This record gives sequence, structure tokens and C-alpha cells, in this order.
Amino acid sequence: MPHSVNEDIKITVVGAAGGIGQSLSLLLKTQLASLLPSHRHAHLALYDVNADAVRGVTADLSHIDTGVSVSGYEGDGIGGALEHADVVLIPAGVPRKPGMTREDLLAINAKIIKSLGASIAKYCDLSKVFVLLISNPINSLVPVLVKELEAHAPGLPVERRVFGITRLDAVRASTFLHEATVRAGSTPKSNTLPYVPVIGGHSGETIVPLFSLVPGASDLSKDTLKELVHRVQYGGDEVVKAKNGAGSATLSMAHAAYKVVESFIPLLTGSVPSIEGTFYVALQDSKGQPINASAQKLLSHINGLPYFAVPLRVTSAGVDEVDAGIIERMSLFERERLLAPCLGKLQGNISTGLSL
Repeated sequence: MPHSVNEDIKITVVGAAGGIGQSLSLLLKTQLASLLPSHRHAHLALYDVNADAVRGVTADLSHIDTGVSVSGYEGDGIGGALEHADVVLIPAGVPRKPGMTREDLLAINAKIIKSLGASIAKYCDLSKVFVLLISNPINSLVPVLVKELEAHAPGLPVERRVFGITRLDAVRASTFLHEATVRAGSTPKSNTLPYVPVIGGHSGETIVPLFSLVPGASDLSKDTLKELVHRVQYGGDEVVKAKNGAGSATLSMAHAAYKVVESFIPLLTGSVPSIEGTFYVALQDSKGQPINASAQKLLSHINGLPYFAVPLRVTSAGVDEVDAGIIERMSLFERERLLAPCLGKLQGNISTGLSL
């Protein structure tokens, strides 16, 4: 249910002093106020284990001239950051370095996410909060987080409230497709870029961009489309290499995460009953049953994988309906050459996460 009109919308960033966290917090501080009606306000709660860094980020952001208020928390103060949160964003964790796969990150980041899951269960209202996970590897860490929340809140449909943010894959697909069509002369330069649905997971071959569903993409050669698919799937590696080990895709990821929060604002204010987006989510509840009929249909198309990134509808109760029909709208190439390997890889990623 929407909050009272006098109540602030509280957005918590866990890992706010990191590479993604700082840029994301800046975007939230500078942009959120413009999305809200005049009688509603936003509060940004920043948490990080790096005390000096989060104090500095909080002080720095607090000087920016917008109506978004800011508070900072460190160490054992995570409870204050999480209490009454409407949205919890989690970019916390160790970033990927050259030669490091997303699987290499899992041993370290899973411990962090499990600990955060316990804190979220302790301090947040699990019937209200939306938990948006950015930390990699998403394919395995979303199952880790859902499993942890379920352990602390038996009987609550917490799996409907956890969203793995895969938006960066769609951001890249949109950018790369627009560049390719402009180079080919099939479309003029534009400030409005095409939307490309991207389903599956959030690493390598598990990323399935559906260029066949985008008007104009069919004008490109098959070789060009294959190159675009590969670039979307391994765009993260491109950034890591370009930064020569000094970082990963922090700026573009912060942008993608901000766009996700932006989409949630009308739902949080009660302006709309639902929103739509593509997220990596649980399709089954804690008892292994489909969360709804649409999830059951999707499960039949994806070998019963309990987690999958798919276009869906979100209400105040969480995941409401998934677009199972998108599998049927894929091209034959996408179904046989992209989806098939995705399912195999994703199964392993999910199993690894659930085993922790």
C-alpha cells in the first residue's frame, strides 16, 4: 500500500562508498526530487563498512541543492540505514578484476550478501520493502539472498520482493544497436534509443538479447547481429580491460540502477498500481511451487529453472506477473543458439548459489 502523503520515501544504498555506490548515490541525490510530487520527499540513507569513505560521501552529497535529505551509517549502524526503508539497493561487495570471472567473486560476495540478508530481515518490513541487488555474480547471489530472507521470514512471500538488476545488459544492447544502425545508414542519429529486451541471466552466455523483437534490427546482417550479441554478453569484460584492472563497469551500472529506481517511484508514491521492467527473479516460492500461473508457464519453457530474468509486472505486493510469452516471440536463432546455452549455464549458477 502507498504511504501517507506526509511520509518520506526512504531509499537505502548498502555499499554507498564503493565505485557503483558513489555514482548511484549522486544520481539519486540529484534526480529523485524531480520525480516526486511537491508534497512528497525522499530520504537517502547511505551505508558502508568503510567509515571514513561513507562519512565523506554523505557530507559531500548533503551540500547538493536538492530536496533529497541524506544520512550516513557505518559499521554496526546498518540498522539505522535499513529501518523503514522502502527500497534497499545493494551494490556492496568486491568488484571484478582482470582475469576474474563472476564465479570467482562468489565465495567472497556470498558471505557479504548472506549477512546483509539477515540484517534486512531484522530491520526491514519484509511485507513492504523492495530489495534490489546489484552485486555480482547476480545469477548466484539472488538465490543466496532469497534463501537467507526465507530462512528468517517463513510464511512471507519474500521471493516476490527481491530483484536482481540486469538493466545494464539492456542499456548496452540499446546503445550498441543504435550505434550499429547509424553506422549502417539504416537509422539517423537520435536522442531516443531503441529498447532491446534482454532475458536469461547476467553473465556471459546467460545474457540473451532479443534483437529480433526490435524494429530496424533486422536490417543488419547476421554477422553484425552476432557481433552485437557477443558484445552485450561480454560488455563487462570490455570495461574491465579498458580500465586496465583499475575498476569495472561502475558508471554505466550506476546509471542502469538509477533507471530502475526511477521506474519504482510512481509505485512508491501510489501514483500507479503497477510498473513493468525486466529483472532476475525467483519463479518459485520457498516450497518449490510456482509463484503464480504466469511463472508456471515460463518454467515450462526454461527447463524449470527457479530463477530467470524476464519482463514482468510489479505491484506493491512484489512480482505480480511475468511475461512467459516472450519465449514464444523469440526468433528460432535466439531460441536455439542463445537460449539453449543460457539455460545450461544458468542452471549451474543457480545450483551453486542454492548450495551455499
